[in-house]
Parts: sequence; C-alpha cells; structure tokens
Amino acid sequence: MLTLHVTNGDLAAQGLARSGLPGDVLAWRDVLHDGPVLPDDDREPYRSARAAFLADRRWADEHAVLRDLVARDARLHELTAGDSLILWFEPDLYDQLQLIEVLSLLHRRPAGERPSVSIVPADLMLGELAPTKFPPLYEVRRAITAGDLQRGHDAWRAFSAAAPDDLLQLVDAFDRSIRARTYAADEQERLPHLTAALRRVLEEYPDAETGLSRSERQICEALTPGPATLTKLFRHSHQTSESWAWLGDLSFAWYVDRLSQGASPLLLHTNGTRVLAPTHADDRTGFWERRVELTAFGTDVVRARADAIAANGVDRWIGGCISRRHDTGAGMDDSGAPSSSAPTSGPTGVNCRVA
Repeated sequence: MLTLHVTNGDLAAQGLARSGLPGDVLAWRDVLHDGPVLPDDDREPYRSARAAFLADRRWADEHAVLRDLVARDARLHELTAGDSLILWFEPDLYDQLQLIEVLSLLHRRPAGERPSVSIVPADLMLGELAPTKFPPLYEVRRAITAGDLQRGHDAWRAFSAAAPDDLLQLVDAFDRSIRARTYAADEQERLPHLTAALRRVLEEYPDAETGLSRSERQICEALTPGPATLTKLFRHSHQTSESWAWLGDLSFAWYVDRLSQGASPLLLHTNGTRVLAPTHADDRTGFWERRVELTAFGTDVVRARADAIAANGVDRWIGGCISRRHDTGAGMDDSGAPSSSAPTSGPTGVNCRVA
C-alpha cells in the first residue's frame, strides 16, 4: 500500500516531508492562472503547451519543466486501489486550480482503479506551517467522494474551455450547491474554497469599460496616490487586496511588465523607462527596489476615460481561452463583445472579454 501526499509547491512539501507523517510527498508545481490550459484528454500536448509557456516567460527550462510534468503525472497515475492519496491545498486561486486538475485526473480513472482520496481541511496557508502542525490536520482529513471528483472535473473542463460561458454557469451552480465557504463552517464540506477561486478566475477577464483585469486594476489603483517601489506595489495591490494572496513574484512582475508595454503604457519607472520583468535566473533585488508610477494614460484608464485594450491590444490566455488582438481601435463592438471582423488566432481561435 502506497501513501502519497500531494500539495501545492515546495514550501508546503518541505514542511510535510519533515512532519513525520507516513508516505511520500509530491509537489504539484504549476502556475495555472497564467498561460494556456488546453483541454487535456491527451496529456502530451497539454504538458507541452505548459512547458513552452513557462519557457517563453523565461521562468524555467522547457525540457526540465516537461520532464517534471511527465514524472508528476506518472506518480499520480501509479496509485491504484488500496493506495491512499492525501490532498493538501490552500484556499487561494493558485492552489484551487491545481486541486481541480488533480480531481479531474482522478475522475477519469475507473472507480475500481482509483486510490482512496482524502483532503486536509486547510483554511490557512500551508507553506507557513511548522512541521509539527501538519499531523493534527492530517488526523481530521475528509474523504473525497465521487461527487467531489465530478465537481472538480466539471470545474476543470469549464476552466480549460475555449470560452468563459461554462465557467460563468458553473460558478452560479456552485454558489447554490456548495453549502460552506470554509472548512470550519461545515465539518462535512470538502471543497468550500472552490467557488470563490473560480469567481476570481472570471475577474481576470478584462472589463468592458477599461480593458483591465482585476489584478491590473488593483496595480494601477495602488499607484494613484503616487509612485511606489515594486516591493510596496506588490504588497498593496495584491497581498493586502486579496482574500487569499495567490500571485508569485514572477507572475506579478510579468503583470507589471505588460502594463508598461504597448503604444500607450499605463505605468513606467519614474525615470520614464519601461518595466521589464526579471527571469528566474536574474538577480531580482534591483528590480523590486525600483520605483514606478502611473502615466497620464494609465490615470485615464483607471478613471474609465480610456480603454487599455483599444490602445494597446491584448494577448493573454486565461485557462483555455485566449484574448488576442493586436490591432487597436477595432475588433470589439461597443459592448465589449468580439465583432464579426475581430481577428482571432491561437489554438482556440476565440477572443474573450467579460463585462
């Protein structure tokens, strides 16, 4: 009998490894809120797209990422009936997307071949826990049911779909069917944080007035009082503005980089230069100490007097949906929906914009 603990990343995995709990530990590493998350009935092209994206961002080596994803999937697949799988995932968006990927993979296996699955009721950030805090959580783990696997699979399918319509409907359905929003509120609930996380996904689509996602709007609004270092901007626009912080530093730096590019940048360094996000291998200290400020155009966008997409276009994946438009002033009608002449490209060929 094998016991495997699956968790969100290296910090939580290290704590688990030192906790004294029986079994092996697997870190489920991937920033699924960034880049393409294609339908994955065939996992090979799915993994290749993830690895290519992470390499394109210069966050990791493509071949190393691909090897890690293949090995990670194999560890999960080798578990069979009689084995035990323990899920350790935090309430934030980063973790909940990983959780539904794992649940979806389990759902697709014949019921008689699945390991027993349970989830630890984490209403807290696991990476911050001392190793001695893991065993008490393990003792109150909750069994995952076939219905939970179905719910995770449905959420994963909606997230990886080519348009956000299914996800919008699913979140509304989860609002009615998931009884509690924390583990502490209901000792029977197994997926209490999923609804809020999926709603947070939808808030990353550009709004119809400004063209900004929620993350981008929070960054710009945090600069309205005046310039700030990127360290302070990260803290004020994300860490103190979210119910559960979910962005890593490289993702945040990439978001700021995007806002600084295009024909009409929304923010710049205070010396007038554009922000360039560091790579995983760079010395990042200097990046975070530099000060940035809104441009006049950025101020107009924050005040809904201008549209960032109309000025600069958009090129971003959210799950399986790509919003891509490089021509300015065309491609969306006044309601924010794609016009009949909107150029489309990418594997999905879909432009997505949610009011």
